[in-house]
Amino acid sequence: MYYYKTHYITFVFAENRQTEITGALNRPDCGWYQLYSYYLHPGTPLNTNEFYFMEKDETGYEFRLSLLEFNLAEYAGGTLDIVALQNIHKVLQYFTKTKSKVIIRFLYDWDGLGMEKEPDDISVIEMHMEQVGAVLNEYSSLIYTTQGIFVGSWAEMHDSKYLTDEAMTALLLQYASVTDSTIYLSVRTPNQYRTIFRELEEHPEKYEKYPVTAEELKKRLGLFNDGMLGSVSDTGTYQAGNTENAGLSEEQLREAELSFQNELCLSVPNGGEAVNDNVYNDGKNAVTDLYAMHVSYLNKMHDETVIKKWKKAIWEQEDSVYDGCSVYEYITDHMGARFVLKGCSLSYRPFQKEDAEGFLTVENVGFSNLYHPKRFLLTLTNLETGESIQLLDSNKDADLSPIQQWNSGRETTISFHISPSDLEDGEYALTAVIKDTTDDEIIPFANDSFREELGGYYLGNITIRTPL
Repeated sequence: MYYYKTHYITFVFAENRQTEITGALNRPDCGWYQLYSYYLHPGTPLNTNEFYFMEKDETGYEFRLSLLEFNLAEYAGGTLDIVALQNIHKVLQYFTKTKSKVIIRFLYDWDGLGMEKEPDDISVIEMHMEQVGAVLNEYSSLIYTTQGIFVGSWAEMHDSKYLTDEAMTALLLQYASVTDSTIYLSVRTPNQYRTIFRELEEHPEKYEKYPVTAEELKKRLGLFNDGMLGSVSDTGTYQAGNTENAGLSEEQLREAELSFQNELCLSVPNGGEAVNDNVYNDGKNAVTDLYAMHVSYLNKMHDETVIKKWKKAIWEQEDSVYDGCSVYEYITDHMGARFVLKGCSLSYRPFQKEDAEGFLTVENVGFSNLYHPKRFLLTLTNLETGESIQLLDSNKDADLSPIQQWNSGRETTISFHISPSDLEDGEYALTAVIKDTTDDEIIPFANDSFREELGGYYLGNITIRTPL
């Protein structure tokens, strides 16, 4: 009886049932992008009218990604002048004032004439990479990813004299060497990705001058696909040829490459353009493969025929909040990582000196993962005093799995503890929130439980009472 009177604490948790919602939610680091192209002329500053940004489309959709293309064709014969570097700097500086992260592509060709437009010597390309790398590093926090290694028609890594195994690997290693380790790189096809790492494994002596290891490169190298869903081969993106996939049928090859991306692109970005109205980009076929590829971004303008088809098609999924929406709405909302709070529970044994044990379940229903660090916070707020206690902080709790590992298509369960004996009697609100590490912007959950006054998503109320 003495133990009961001394230690018994009433601890009651009233869970707030979570409801999933639709809508793009203005999530950063994902979604539709707009293209902005800059042709750099020696000694010629960009015009002021070239500095612009479309914040929203006609429907009110807010763009959080922009693809910036810098055409270096005028410099194919030698070094970039100071004006070119200043122009790149000014463009990036301009985009720091928007809410958009940027995808970077340098190229020598806009006309499908990669062989003709690119430099005659690989050393010129490597020099250009070193020059622009210094500028990119100043804006590393602005850059979502980069595309390509400067060469080929439209820099899409085809129609180039620099796509031999050795030249391609050397250019990628140069780009990686001169850019910050937080900046993602990407190549055009899965086979190019595998070729580069095979080349590094088989001929390490060729690449000793580059201060980037294969393991370091694996953390940074993703894919981009401007033929996405365009045919059984994604318009030539998947080619068996004389590779480990030789002998596979076209359908088998597609499945093999989707499986490859399904594993790879949980940790590195993938995106591009959906093209060519055909069965592979029909509604559910498209969504299935966008999940497999873990796509986080797509071009808003290409292919207009495909996008119009998605807008007309109806998404049918029983017991889904998207049942009856358009395929376009479904794809828009699921590009990137999209987290849904599923439920929260707390258990407490009042006759023992133990903490209350809690579990929060979050599902990533998006096509992809997060690739840049974010901060997860679980907070307990005294509703009378307004004082808050941080139960979990991913910046400080080493045991908490990084948000980048909250995998697409999976649920993640987060455990936490509350010590009732350390708290005053009263009512407490339990909230969860994800924030950007650079500016503290709140990354929305796809739930209707956000409470402005609490600064987070409301999980429930805790009542604590001690005996008199």
